[in-house]
Formats: sequence, structure tokens, C-alpha cells
Amino acid sequence: MGMVIVVLFAYFPARPSPDWQHYDALADPVGWLLVVLGMVPLARADDAFATSRWLAVLAGAVSIPMWFPQLNHRLDASGEWFASLPQIVFCLLLSREIGLLGAAQTPRDHYAAKRFGLLVWGFGLVAVLPVVTLGGGVDQLAGPTQLVSLLVSVLFIYSLFRVHRREWLGGPGPLEIHPARKAAP
Repeated sequence: MGMVIVVLFAYFPARPSPDWQHYDALADPVGWLLVVLGMVPLARADDAFATSRWLAVLAGAVSIPMWFPQLNHRLDASGEWFASLPQIVFCLLLSREIGLLGAAQTPRDHYAAKRFGLLVWGFGLVAVLPVVTLGGGVDQLAGPTQLVSLLVSVLFIYSLFRVHRREWLGGPGPLEIHPARKAAP
């Protein structure tokens, strides 16, 4: 749920003065706190997730000053990209670790291995496309870059929700739903 808070935004006040002075009601530092707390069972399940946990802490630390409009409005597009790198690297590394761990399971977890393997490539694109767009001056890629970033983020969150109950990820296992018993007449 923490990544949902990090990715979404809800700006307030409605008409700030000056126009750059709006805050995000879905504060990214709160989302990163939830992500770090969610990483605890993962790190217990496998030591490979310890690096991801520290990257989540770093991304959370970067998000604290970035929440304040007095600071983040001073950044140009390349500064915003640079400030988002810890988040991108965290997502890429977590996807890689989940994909590799899913492939190492017996029987192999094909869904996790394939989906998170594709997400690694997606986050690689998310990290590199702004360099080409901003640094290379290819302004035509600005829209597709934002679209790829949005789609990869949504797919990442969806995939995390799909695998969060896996026991090999420290989850409680499959959800068992028992049919309700009908009362005897």
C-alpha cells in the first residue's frame, strides 16, 4: 500500500498563491515508511532483500525534503529525474530480487519470475528514457516517457498485490475462503 501512496498524489490547496505552493495530501514520506515496514518480512524471508530495504530508506529520506513545495518547485526536469532515481533503483532492484527468487522456487513460480523480470526491463527504461529525452533534447519522447513511467509503476503495484501472500516472500500463504454454512430449517 505504501507504493500506492508514493505514486499517487492529491494536491492541496485548490488554488494556491503563488501557484507552485501546493502540498501533496498523500505524502511520499508516509508511503515510504509503509514500504520500509513492509520490507521487514521480506528481509526476514531472504537476506537478498536487505539491499532493497536500505534503498527504500534512502528513497524515503530523499522524499522528505521533496514533499515541501518551497524546495521541489526550484528543480528543473533533470533535477526531478535525479531526485527520483532512488525510487526507480529501489523498484528495479526489488523487481529483480522477487523475479530471481520466484524462479528459484520449487516448483518454479512462473508468474513472479516472468512478471518481475519484465518489470526490471521496464524500470530500466524508466531510468534511461529521461536521459535521452532531457539530455539528448529529444522532446518528442516526453509524452511516451511519462506514459511508460506510469504504466510500469501501475504494473509494479498490481504485481506486488498479486504476490504479496506468497510464503516464500514472508506472506501468510494462500487465502482460504470457506463457504458460509446454511442454517438448518
